[in-house]
Amino acid sequence: MAGLRRAGPGTIDSSTFAICVLENAFPYAEEFRDNRVVSADAASPVIAKPNVGSPERFFQWSLYLLLVTGFVALMGTGKLDVPSLALVIPALLLRAYCLLMRKEFIVPERWTSYLTILYVAFYAADYFAFSQNFVNATVHLVLFVVVIKIFSARRERDLVYLAILAFGLVLFAVVLTVDTLFLATFAFFILAAMATFISMEMRRSERNAVVAQVPPRQEGAFYRSLAGVAVALGALTLAGATLIFFILPRIGSAGYLRNLGLQHSTIFSGFSNEVRLGGIGQIQQSDAVVMHVQIQFGKLPDDVKWRGLSLANFDGHSWWNNVEPAPRRPMNNTLDLVQASPEAFYSGTAPLPKAPTMIYRVVMEPTGLNLFFLAPVPMKVKGDYRYGVTQDGTIFNASSESEILQPVSVYTAEADARDPEPLVRDSKSSDYPARVRQLYFQLPTLDPRIPDLARRVTASAGSNYARARAIESYLKSNFGYTLQLPGVRERDPLASFLFERKQGHCEYFASSMTIMLRTLRIPARVVNGFRGAEYNDLTGNYIVRERDAHSWVEAYFPEFGWVTFDPTPAGRQAASSGRLSRFELYMDAASALWREWVINYDFSHQLRLSNQLSVATGSMHSNLRGWFSGKYRRLLERMAGWQQRMQRMSATEMAVSCALLALLLALPFAPKAWSSYQRARTRRNPLRAPTSAASFWYLRLLRRLARRGIRKTPAQTPAEFTSSIVDPLIRSHVEVFTNHYQRARFAGSVEDAQRLPELYEEMAGKK
Repeated sequence: MAGLRRAGPGTIDSSTFAICVLENAFPYAEEFRDNRVVSADAASPVIAKPNVGSPERFFQWSLYLLLVTGFVALMGTGKLDVPSLALVIPALLLRAYCLLMRKEFIVPERWTSYLTILYVAFYAADYFAFSQNFVNATVHLVLFVVVIKIFSARRERDLVYLAILAFGLVLFAVVLTVDTLFLATFAFFILAAMATFISMEMRRSERNAVVAQVPPRQEGAFYRSLAGVAVALGALTLAGATLIFFILPRIGSAGYLRNLGLQHSTIFSGFSNEVRLGGIGQIQQSDAVVMHVQIQFGKLPDDVKWRGLSLANFDGHSWWNNVEPAPRRPMNNTLDLVQASPEAFYSGTAPLPKAPTMIYRVVMEPTGLNLFFLAPVPMKVKGDYRYGVTQDGTIFNASSESEILQPVSVYTAEADARDPEPLVRDSKSSDYPARVRQLYFQLPTLDPRIPDLARRVTASAGSNYARARAIESYLKSNFGYTLQLPGVRERDPLASFLFERKQGHCEYFASSMTIMLRTLRIPARVVNGFRGAEYNDLTGNYIVRERDAHSWVEAYFPEFGWVTFDPTPAGRQAASSGRLSRFELYMDAASALWREWVINYDFSHQLRLSNQLSVATGSMHSNLRGWFSGKYRRLLERMAGWQQRMQRMSATEMAVSCALLALLLALPFAPKAWSSYQRARTRRNPLRAPTSAASFWYLRLLRRLARRGIRKTPAQTPAEFTSSIVDPLIRSHVEVFTNHYQRARFAGSVEDAQRLPELYEEMAGKK
């Protein structure tokens, strides 16, 4: 068997035999041989000193930074739980300590095997019981493998696995976030990756070849040079990737990976078919951004409501809608809500507008919401979705193959923002459609004080609209807004709110007004959505946050349809002021740019960018052409003026002007010409510079001979050139000239240098 060495006469060391078997059985067994040197004179193998050269240390640090960057990118998503952080962060800190102190901490292979087996069982429990999500469970698995590999890497392939795991962490960060923080971490990850793979190749070359190691005093320069190369390659990679990203043709930006890892946010519970009193209050305590709105036509109404869904049924504690098969339309770009759900917003006698009064574009954050949030009264929705529409006007996005709800990303909508009050101010009609009566007159078992309160508050009102306004005003004026809810379940939340606590958040106000209107036989429903928006003057967009989540009331009047009422008094200030708030606006502007031109970048954006570039290029070409035309026109005007002045000049003035012009043109060349003249005089003067004069006249001789067909090659000495001349007469003259040249050139003989011009003239006269 090749490679076996005997430890003694007739014996083979067992460990040596094992290494040789591995070398022949596995292609990666070379790593064992690299770290173990078998001696022919010893009975046992000797462990070789590990490679601690400059490329090795640079590689270990760059690989560590690669792992840290991948973990930071994953941690920046905000989706890691406390156990994951508690496991990985101490492991990374311990690894940094080992690198700084140049120590090794290796977990025995037996323990890594035990831990791996245990985690396989835990992974199943994590997937089915704890995380209940494939992406989260797999993230936990990858983090566990990273920690194990950091302290058990023995072979070359283990280090490659660590680099691959770092890339896996970044890939999971892509799945779980669309935040701008990922851009910074990804750029640093590219730099760390460049440094890692460059130093890995240098490390491999150093291990497999005999090379001179970097002296200790030059290690700093070595590290700086290697880091500089990594930075340059990383920057070029990012620049090339950016160019490819914007140029590569795109069909769409469906975001399949993001949809795979998308988690329903906390606000999703506040926008489902069943909402318990208190859900909106929990949402209102979060500052996370839900969506951005750009007004494309019209004006955003004051205290605008972004309608999500309406709720019809109430049992005293929860609002819900009956499960009904919502008709789903094929994938389309535009949904006309007036035709798709004609009774959802307008009555049959309502005067419809000829055109929308407001058009706006909405960009949703990845919150997991499948609803379209629309300003009242919604008329059209535009976007590539498979729309689902309920009879109460809730619009959602549904998949093409099942009832699985898909999150909404970007859409454009049109709204009728007219004030309906002039149409319903004197409404007294009770001509309600049958479906409206069936759904929106329902009442649970109520405390008798609630109907009495409704009648007492509206006693002086002369119309249904006036009654609705009276209840709205009463609740706003006599009750307080608070997010501090009772910690125990109340038997009758509405009665407790209206007659005991007299404080609550929007759901209590909206529920109370809806029930009070129904006791007066006025159809009403609770609507969940968002109220208001914060304007960002840097982007021209409106920001809607989770804290803007709100519940309000819609009441039905036959003269128009559903009209919005908001009985909730003003709560806490929506936005803070000061530098931090301004800084948040700048961060939001950066996020909007990232989201618009990276996350949602598709073929339509490419067309838009192409059009903008075409317009900008055309404008630049036009401006440049206009600038050159103006300059050329002014030049022609000046030349025409000069021509007229020259025509009026006399002959003497013309001669003087020409002389001055010639002198002016010659001035830039005068110093160089004078220097050339001085050098030529020096070279020709044998008395001042015999060697230069000798070279000058010898070169002139060679040029004259070349014109006669006798050429000296660069490899020939003057003597060899002379002996190569065939014509004896010419050879004799050149020989005399060469003898004088060599004495003048190399001995500095003035007499011989003075003879060269004479000999040259004699040869020229005898041609």
